[in-house]
Amino acid sequence: MILKVTLIGLLAGVLGTGAGGILSAIFRKEVDRYLNFCMGLSGGIMLAVVVFDLMKEAMDTSGVLYTVLFTFMGVLLTMLIKSKLDFAGEMKSGYLIFISILLHNLPEGLAIGSSFISEEALGITLAIVIGLHNIPEGLATALSLAGARVPVKKIILFTFIAGLPMGLGSFLGVYFAGLFKSLIGLFLSLAAGTMLFVVLDEIMPKSKSLYSIIGFLTGTIIVYYI
Repeated sequence: MILKVTLIGLLAGVLGTGAGGILSAIFRKEVDRYLNFCMGLSGGIMLAVVVFDLMKEAMDTSGVLYTVLFTFMGVLLTMLIKSKLDFAGEMKSGYLIFISILLHNLPEGLAIGSSFISEEALGITLAIVIGLHNIPEGLATALSLAGARVPVKKIILFTFIAGLPMGLGSFLGVYFAGLFKSLIGLFLSLAAGTMLFVVLDEIMPKSKSLYSIIGFLTGTIIVYYI
């Protein structure tokens, strides 16, 4: 049971974010040509995930006060990480997004593992939904790294790596279901704060154009319907 749930969670994470990375590689020339639109798209995807998914679910499980508190802690944590990262300006933005997706996928894995304990069908459904939901997140990571001129092979590798914590989260969720179910809201809030800081501090200030706004709105729509 534990091995099965871990593999399901791992596949949901790796295949989802990896698919986003592959999509960005296919359209690499267009990414370079329409960089403002693509940066706006990645910002819209990430901010929509924060609002529609992470904070909403965290409020449902942990309440508004704790969600706001730990989201703010996630922002502070990301500021600390940024101060320690030794990359050039554009590279720093891409790698910060990669780290935020890593942090985000752990609590999603916990949710998958915990749900299998209550009902297997629910766990499988959640794994499929989160796997689809991870495609635009992998795309957001890949677009940002592409904007920093990271090689295509390295981008695809990073997007697959970004999905690995979901396998770990699924293992922990099914093994310690009762314990981690009560902490999922905390992890989701920390991930929300991380992604919020990246969008507001790194992505949007660098893509000030009408095309970035169109991309931002497109990203929001994608996440809403997925």
